[in-house]
Amino acid sequence: MPGSTDLRVVMVVATDVAHDSRVRNEAAALAGTGAQVTVLGVAADGLPSKEAVGGATIVRVAVPYPLREERERSRKARRDWRPPLVGYRHRSTYAARDQRIRAALMEIKADSGTAIRRLRSGQGNLLTFKAGVAARLLRRARWQVAQRAALARRRIGTATDKAFKSGWRAYDGMAERLPWPVPWRTLYPEALDLETAFGELIDCLEPDVVHAHTVHVIGVAVRAAGRAKLRGHDLDVVYDAHEYVAGLPRYGPRARRSVAAWAKHEAEYIEAVDRVITSSSAIATRLQREHRLRREPAVVMSSADPVAVPLEVPDIRGRIGLAPDVPLLAYSGGVTHSRGLQTAVQALVDLPDAHLAVICVPAVAAPAVRALQVQASQVGAGDRLHCLDPVRPEEVVAFLRTADIGLIPSLRSPSDELVLPAKLFEYAVAGLPVVVSDMPSLKELVERTRIGQVFVAADANDLVAKVRSVLGDLAGYREQVAAPSWQDFRWSGQATKLRALYADLTGRRVDVAAEDPAKTERHLLIGPLNSAGQAYQWATAAERNLKGITAESLSIRSAAFRFPVHRSATEEQYRSDLRWQLDLTGQVLRDVTHVIFEAGRTMFGAVRGQVWTAEVPVLEAAGIRHAVLFHGSEIRDPARHRERHRHSPFRNPDDELTHRLQTANDMLRRHLVSYQGPVFVSTPDLLEFVDNGIWLPLALDVEGFASNRPVLDRKVPVVLHAPTSGALKGSSYIDPVLTGLDARGLIKYQRVQNVAHAELTEMVRNADIVVEQLLLGLYGVSACEAMAAGRVTVGYVPDRIRKLLPLDLPIVEATPENLAEVIERLVHERDGARKIAAAGPRYVRELHDGRRSAAALLPFLDGELA
Repeated sequence: MPGSTDLRVVMVVATDVAHDSRVRNEAAALAGTGAQVTVLGVAADGLPSKEAVGGATIVRVAVPYPLREERERSRKARRDWRPPLVGYRHRSTYAARDQRIRAALMEIKADSGTAIRRLRSGQGNLLTFKAGVAARLLRRARWQVAQRAALARRRIGTATDKAFKSGWRAYDGMAERLPWPVPWRTLYPEALDLETAFGELIDCLEPDVVHAHTVHVIGVAVRAAGRAKLRGHDLDVVYDAHEYVAGLPRYGPRARRSVAAWAKHEAEYIEAVDRVITSSSAIATRLQREHRLRREPAVVMSSADPVAVPLEVPDIRGRIGLAPDVPLLAYSGGVTHSRGLQTAVQALVDLPDAHLAVICVPAVAAPAVRALQVQASQVGAGDRLHCLDPVRPEEVVAFLRTADIGLIPSLRSPSDELVLPAKLFEYAVAGLPVVVSDMPSLKELVERTRIGQVFVAADANDLVAKVRSVLGDLAGYREQVAAPSWQDFRWSGQATKLRALYADLTGRRVDVAAEDPAKTERHLLIGPLNSAGQAYQWATAAERNLKGITAESLSIRSAAFRFPVHRSATEEQYRSDLRWQLDLTGQVLRDVTHVIFEAGRTMFGAVRGQVWTAEVPVLEAAGIRHAVLFHGSEIRDPARHRERHRHSPFRNPDDELTHRLQTANDMLRRHLVSYQGPVFVSTPDLLEFVDNGIWLPLALDVEGFASNRPVLDRKVPVVLHAPTSGALKGSSYIDPVLTGLDARGLIKYQRVQNVAHAELTEMVRNADIVVEQLLLGLYGVSACEAMAAGRVTVGYVPDRIRKLLPLDLPIVEATPENLAEVIERLVHERDGARKIAAAGPRYVRELHDGRRSAAALLPFLDGELA
């Protein structure tokens, strides 16, 4: 694993990090030094997930925002309040009340008609009819009064409602214009929601540095440092000011007071951070002056590096189907009013041959994008505006490469006047000249490097003129973009600045680590169970028999099993230790190339209801191949087993264990239907339950079980039964039989369970007969060990399973009914039994010494035989 330092860094950001190239680049730059970098972001879809980026681990956390929702609920409740008996709270109540009155009046008319018909047909008397008329008149009068009252209440309520709404609009309009008071905890409690989401995670990870990206999480980072002090730990804080917060553009709900609240949040915490970095020297100067910082913030520009373009990566022209000779303007980034794209769309009117492609971050489905499309249709350029969903961050430069000009048409705002956006560097690295609005920082850099033209912000005519100027000398501008002077702005140089800042902050060497040779090899991880020590044996077999393979096993099983394993953890760590889970995730995503999930379990920690498929997207995003391996009970269908095996342990469907296994089996099978990776099984009988399964033969250290002790040489032979947890149910059939034979003096019965592996090995080597399971229809690890030791092995493996095997299986067949008979025959006919025992070591060497296991893994690992 690469690593020149034990530095632990946690970056925090209030987005999902999917398209934030600055966060991703900085995380990768630090991870490349060997630092352990974890990025905590927000799961936009509410589903927690992980991702690997350049050696860093991105963890997306579900943030419920209860404080923000309570603020919105309280705000709505205040605005919905009306005096008692004045109107109704909901407009639908007016319609419902009118409908109720109309229905009552219509019912009275119907009752009158019915009464008249009854009187005329002689079914009633005149006195009763007149009494009914009087009652109906009273009912109608009451409902008519109610009708007039409802109308009056509607009028009063509507007038009151209008007055209240006008008053609240006036209040909100006035309040939003006030730069004070701005209690940010009240106005933006989502900053505290982020604290509850990230705070405990940061504490658990115990980093050396917490890096807060943007103002939204600066408080989270500073408070984490304060809590670390209570534990006697020094936690440094880096604040990464992506923008000039006090000068953020105002649009929609972002009014003056809103911006002021975030600025106050920044001001409250910025003096407590250890280092401030930002994206331009103009912002750095402004931050130092306004907050009286002891040192000027370091400038790390949000630039990019050239990338090798894979053939399969699409380009922007290919995506929209545009010929190479058609002028193409491109914009990549967020779509809001302040980005000035309406100016670019208007410019299309006077650029009749040009097309405009807008890569919309985070997605095309946004109101602002729809507004652009409507504007384009209105000016007759609807067919020349192309709104596209974004590509992955690492593909942006390659995707842009076939455009002609990159646009940054930002409108004026204090923040935009100071910022150097990442898209400027992405355009340049993609080889595109730029046309930008005259924001001071942008203007200075573009004019100094001569990589494009500058137009007056919001002036569509000037934008047209500058686009024509660049298109008229496209080759010349492209030469300027490729000039050596531009190399200073590439990300590799900015990354060096970032690492130098961390070295100065922490007092450690923070250099790019040398490439680990192991990363070029295939690295296999099998886990997380190491059932019967098989994950360890398969990993060992792969390393021994295949070229260029590094393999290891993982176990979260109890220490009572004591099988050899490469790495282990406790159940508690696996289920609830976030630091262990993220450490393992980061190591796997950085170093491992192939993963095999045992028994359908997740690898990176237990989450209720999740199986291995939940982690497949994480592995695929990191380019890690994956497979799943089943050992038996977790995938064996009890219902089908009952049909095929007379002695199935699942004879009673209502049995609690059977029911639980059936439920788990059904759940795993549902996930297996859509799973696209290889599916291995450890015993051939499972091929009956797994479609397209691959038999991965059990492996063991054959020589470690070799025994020189003669078989059946004692007058009273030793019979051993060591049931595994999966075969315990069958022991109820075996124990009484062997105990009875022991009582008769025919055998000496040894029944063992959960002893140390080394002790069990010695017991197998010293036994005469080893009895395995008699119900499942397979042979497992204990049978292989017994055969390797040259012991007489008794088990239940029906003929149809034996026919799947390439060699004759030297296991004596027995069932619960005839076990006593079989044992007695072996004791009395010892010569025949010794011949069967002698065939065991040869059989195991041929099928289970690891060579066949490695060969079964070979296609998955895509390696070569050693």
